[in-house]
Amino acid sequence: ENVMEEGLRLDADKAEQITEVLKTENNCIWVGKVQKLNLRSYAIGILPKLRMHEENVMEWLVLDADKTEDVAEILKTENNSIWVGKVKRLELYGYTVGILPKLRIHEDNVLDVLELYADRSGDVAEILKTENNSIWVGKVKRLVLDGYAVY
Repeated sequence: ENVMEEGLRLDADKAEQITEVLKTENNCIWVGKVQKLNLRSYAIGILPKLRMHEENVMEWLVLDADKTEDVAEILKTENNSIWVGKVKRLELYGYTVGILPKLRIHEDNVLDVLELYADRSGDVAEILKTENNSIWVGKVKRLVLDGYAVY
């Protein structure tokens, strides 16, 4: 059983850096239990490809995208289709705020901190299209909304 205690961090500033990974099936890259996951720029596109353990408990999940192209692959997926398990701290920056509906979080989840940072109105365009009460994150102890995330 794979347990990544130190975590997984991927940053791709060019689309061609992840082209081959994007050709694979969703949920085909077994990462097991991941305590920390940090994906930035184009690397965010591989999130649907990762398969996490059904009992995954993540200490920290950070997604950061400055361009719409960074999240284009994820926006093509169904809502609640990307399993991340339980998450204690979730930080979404820029255009990744819009992919929150795509994440499937454990039904018994308790978030210590949920942080949404949106510098541009476009950062929240996708999330504003979702139906009210359709996004599940569990109980939230501390909520931080910055910039356009307040909408």
